[in-house]
Amino acid sequence: MEPRSHFHAELEALKARVVALFQCVETSRQGAVAAYLQNDGAVARQIMEADKGINQQACDLDETCLRLLALEQPVALDLRRIVGYARASINLERLADEAVGVAESALNGPGLPGDCDKSLEALAAHTAHMFGLVTQAFVADDLNQAMEVCRLDEQARELATAAMRCITEALSQCHAQPEASVRAILAARCFERMGGYAANLAEVVVFILKGATLSQQCQPR
Repeated sequence: MEPRSHFHAELEALKARVVALFQCVETSRQGAVAAYLQNDGAVARQIMEADKGINQQACDLDETCLRLLALEQPVALDLRRIVGYARASINLERLADEAVGVAESALNGPGLPGDCDKSLEALAAHTAHMFGLVTQAFVADDLNQAMEVCRLDEQARELATAAMRCITEALSQCHAQPEASVRAILAARCFERMGGYAANLAEVVVFILKGATLSQQCQPR
């Protein structure tokens, strides 16, 4: 095999590993949402334990990216791919950390009844859509899907604001216990940050394909 052919085979294998990390993080995200909304402590503990494997995968990917940068000295698109895969790994690991935060909230008791939990469900569903879309964009190198995720980030922040407002109003009117309100606020912030990391991942796709930085549009947190 020619040296460059071997290098591009390694790049393909690296992308496949990042895609596998996307899938692991999605499993964690889904489980955390279910654990919180259904007050399922067993699932919450599974998510927390699985995070160790996600952290290790992210570390291994980072080491591989550094090795390829040092040994192959890539340029242009190949360079952007390696740097982009490293950035993707970091954001995926942080998104998984937010899932752990939601799982920890689930361990401490049930959430809020009624409209506030509905607001949280809407926020969680929106961020799930963002993450699903950015996963497709990463796999297919789809610029349009990545840009759509950037546009959806603003709506995620609006849904988070609405959820926070609902929670604080329920607390002020004595319709919710303080402990449950704190858990709900923490969960809302975790869901919002999940959307932010999905937007960051969309920026990674744009960076890989176009070499452009969209931090002013996606406003990563």
